[in-house]
Amino acid sequence: MSDFFKRYALIRGEQHVQNLQYEGRIAAQIKTSRYQMKLSQQQLADLAGIPKSTIGRIEAGLTSPKVDTLLRISRALNTPFIIDGTIDNNPKIISAET
Repeated sequence: MSDFFKRYALIRGEQHVQNLQYEGRIAAQIKTSRYQMKLSQQQLADLAGIPKSTIGRIEAGLTSPKVDTLLRISRALNTPFIIDGTIDNNPKIISAET
């Protein structure tokens, strides 16, 4: 953990900092997958059935997406929804089909 996050954790709490880091990983995964599929934010939004502004706010780290929104994005990107937001050799996955 960087010095900034350590100091911030003293102010806001360790759990808050961990949540911010998880959200950042999720945002990065979405953006990376979108780039790999050569999709614009608008194209991803259309596929997921959500506003383009929502995609932009998620990728910029300005909002925490609801589970329903994550599932819609997951389906649109054909990417499994990973419960804890980390990449792992044996992730616990909820199928995007459910």
